[in-house]
This record gives sequence, structure tokens and C-alpha cells, in this order.
Amino acid sequence: MTAPPFSIFMHSCQRQYAKLRAAFIAGLLLCCLLLPAAGSAQSGGSPPLPMNDLKNALSLVRGKPQPGTWPRTIHYAFRVYDFKADTFHQEEKTFTLTRQPVRIIPHAVGVAEILWAICPRERLAAFNEFTADPEFSFIADAVQQRGPVFKSKQTELVIGFQPDLVFTVFYSGAEFKEKLRQAKIPYFDLGYFGSIESIKEQTLLIGKIIGEEANAQALVALIDDKIAALKYAVPAGSKPVRVLYYDEGGYIPGRSSNFNSICSIIGAVNVGAEQGIKSWSQADNETLLKWNPDVIIVPRGSSLKKLLMSSKVLSFARAIQQGKVYEVPGVYLRVDSQFMLLSADVLAGVIYAQKP
Repeated sequence: MTAPPFSIFMHSCQRQYAKLRAAFIAGLLLCCLLLPAAGSAQSGGSPPLPMNDLKNALSLVRGKPQPGTWPRTIHYAFRVYDFKADTFHQEEKTFTLTRQPVRIIPHAVGVAEILWAICPRERLAAFNEFTADPEFSFIADAVQQRGPVFKSKQTELVIGFQPDLVFTVFYSGAEFKEKLRQAKIPYFDLGYFGSIESIKEQTLLIGKIIGEEANAQALVALIDDKIAALKYAVPAGSKPVRVLYYDEGGYIPGRSSNFNSICSIIGAVNVGAEQGIKSWSQADNETLLKWNPDVIIVPRGSSLKKLLMSSKVLSFARAIQQGKVYEVPGVYLRVDSQFMLLSADVLAGVIYAQKP
């Protein structure tokens, strides 16, 4: 918001100008006070569930303590997505621990956010830089205060923290894992994180590995409860809202993406999945016009909203004509943890509050 062009006022009207300026500033301050708190994402409209309460509930979960036995061997299904072949691969694996790990390092944001909720935090030895970045992490502020923080490729620094276990993911890098192996640092490579169901599966698996099964079970139960609460809170329409997430480069998420789960939780249709996309695929403006979504979501801080709204081809699209292109902070769109429910809450506030 900018001040009106008061330069047209005559010098003799300076006192009136001062009063108007004061009123304007007061009104601006009032608007700021009424805006959603930092981290809220919608372009108007409130999430159906209180965001702070939801985040706090998902940040610290404690179940009834259960006795653990060590050493233990864990049998699990390792599932990964082959982006080149656009398909899943799964194999059965085992992992043996001689004792309970007490110094744990997560090498990915989603893993860190799950551990933050189910693991005594004094056992978390360090975090990578993305977990300390609010553009990527819901626990960034706490991690910045607590530390220590390392860069994702600083294997020597990770080794120096003397962890009992490092949780890695498919993009951790072969060189990083090889250096851990050479240093005899145990690491566990987690599989697919993309849907809310896979997040629940990985949460239970992490709980078994670190000996916090009860906490992991409690978090999964809480996720189910909050999903039910969200489904109950959103309006029941005769026709689901068709939502398209448009990212940089024209990429659209499909059926195996976290965005598909976010839409499913609140009863919306992910247009990418509807149109047969499995993981991610590029789409041009002619294709978007053909799909004709009700709502388009773009990451905040990009120029994508302006780009879409100014397209001559898309000027005939329903979402463009009705001005239903909304910016959402990237942290809500990248989430791969229990905080996906925050994203669903935010998206519900966007698409349902804005319906005519």
C-alpha cells in the first residue's frame, strides 16, 4: 500500500495534509495488526484450524514409554521413485543396530521435522542448513537457536559431531554416504517421502530405529485425528475445487507428489493428478487452458502470478478471469513431514474462503 499523491495540495493546506497523513498511517498500522501472523500463507481467508495450535500439536508428541531391546534387526520395505522411468521401485531390506542411537543427525528437513516431534531433542546432534532456513523448514527458528548447523556436503563436519546414526535420503549423495561408511558412521537411507501415507510409514520406521516407537505411533494417530478435523472443517460442496499448482519452469505435480496429498486431505482435486501426471511434468499455457482449473497456486516470491495473469492464451482460463491465482510461501509447498497438515490447512483457507 502506498500514500496518495498529496503533492497536489497547496502550501496553505499543510495542516490538513498532516492530519490526513496521520490518519493514513494509523489505518496502515491497524491493517498490519489485523494481518495473519508470520508464516500464514493465504491471500485472504483464514485456515479452518488455528495454525499455531496445529503446529504446536504436531511439534511435540509423547506416547507412553515402551521397553526396548538391543541389539535389534529391523525388516522394512525400501521404496524409491525413479524419476527417469517415472515409476516406483521397492525392495525388502534389513538394518541391524547393536545399541540405541543417542546422537542422531538428520540429513534432510522432513526427517528432522519428524525427529523434532518424536525424539528427545537432546539426542539430535546437528542439523543441515536447510532445516535452519524458514524458506524450507517449519522448525527453522528453533534450529537456529539450538544448532549446530552444517552444510549438506560438509561430511567432515558431520563426522566430527560423532553421531551414532545419520539419517540420509535419496538426494544425500553417494560421496557423502561413502565418506560416512569410510569413517564407520552408521547411516540409514530412508525411502520415498511424497504422500501423507508414506510420511506416516516413515515415521513408524524411524520410531523403530531410534527406539521411540510409542512416540511415533502417537504422532501417526495425531496426524489421523487432525486430518479428520480438517475434513470436517472444510465446506462440503457439490463439486470439488480443481486446484493446479504451477511451479518454476512450468512444472506441475501429479499423483505421487506431496501436493496431491495436501489436496486430498481437504477434498480438493489436484489437476496434475487428474490429468495423469505421476510425479512432475511440464505443461505449456495451451495445456493449462485446456485443463482450465478453478484455482492456480504459485510459490510466493516468484514472478509466476504476474506471468500467468498477463498471458494472452490464459486470459480465457477460468482461474485467470476470476482472479484466482494465489501465492503461497514455498515452505508449505515443499513440506515432507507431519507439517503437511499445515499446508492443507493453509490451502483450505485459500481456496474455500475465496469461492464466490
